[in-house]
Amino acid sequence: MEPNLATAETQLLADIEALRPRFPNTQDLYREVCALMFFRYGLTPTANRLYQLVRKGSMSAPAEALNRFWGQLREKSRVVIGHPDLPDELKKTAGELVASLWQSAQQAAGDSLAALREEAGREAAEARQAEDAMRQERDLLAATLADAQAQARERASHDAAAIAELRRQLAELGALHVNQTARLDEARKEINAQHAWLNSVQRDHQAELDRLRDQARLDVDKADAARRLALQEVDRERLAVKRVQQAFDTERANGSAAAERHRAELRDALETVSALRQQVGALESTVASATAARDEARRQLDTLRADRDEALARAAGALGQVAALEAALRHAAALHEAQLAAAHGRATATAATPEPARKARRGGRGGPDQ
Repeated sequence: MEPNLATAETQLLADIEALRPRFPNTQDLYREVCALMFFRYGLTPTANRLYQLVRKGSMSAPAEALNRFWGQLREKSRVVIGHPDLPDELKKTAGELVASLWQSAQQAAGDSLAALREEAGREAAEARQAEDAMRQERDLLAATLADAQAQARERASHDAAAIAELRRQLAELGALHVNQTARLDEARKEINAQHAWLNSVQRDHQAELDRLRDQARLDVDKADAARRLALQEVDRERLAVKRVQQAFDTERANGSAAAERHRAELRDALETVSALRQQVGALESTVASATAARDEARRQLDTLRADRDEALARAAGALGQVAALEAALRHAAALHEAQLAAAHGRATATAATPEPARKARRGGRGGPDQ
């Protein structure tokens, strides 16, 4: 195991031991360990790993706590936007948008924290390597000092000058030892400073995470405002559609009543035309001199039929022209009646003239009969 991993493992165990008196309940303790591993150390908790760290309860206890932890985490990261008049598709889209923003913020914060942890771990490993190198050098110097002391003790009875030299060397070695000890203390201070810097970075990261959470809340508020505006727009559209529908129903009812009225008037006109036809037939059988008037009446009847057919066709598509058609039919009927009355008057006058007078008129016009 690498030094930084070993330190992280030791710190994790220490944090778990600190949690034990605060959470005597087994499920609560496993839940807090899950949160500690996932949020502080960036580790994915598993049932086996939880049981190895906590060693409390049965094997099913960490699995149950882990399932509950993931469920609570998914529930907290889910954003639900509900409104009785809001379409399901819009609610789903808005919820997915806010959840995506929250997940992106968490991902960015996690990546930043992982990079900072990796850099801090690398620097701490380098400091530990320097500390190990100085410790080895100190041990080597201590071993050299011990050897020098042994040699000095062996030669102390033979050479005072050598003893003095050895004392000098011992003093140098002592000074070197003090220097190495000071360097080791400086290395320890550097490591402590690195730890302090890492704590400061974690605090900054927490502040940034809080800022991102506040931004996510602002985005949620903006989404709510947009939803309210959309609901107001929908209400306005509904009122406009209702007004248009009411106007359409009124126009349709008025058009139906007018069409029915004009149909009745057309039926009356057709009945009048039928009566006129009967009168024309009677006049044709009794009045020979009304042939011209009869032909004219037939032509006018044909015109009336064409007008009638045209009026029926136009009444189905344009109710506004029915009044004009009614006036035309009435005018044509009046004209026809006037013409029939004139024809009937001529026929009556012809029938009332005596036969000798008629013959005299014919003689005057054509001469005596041969």
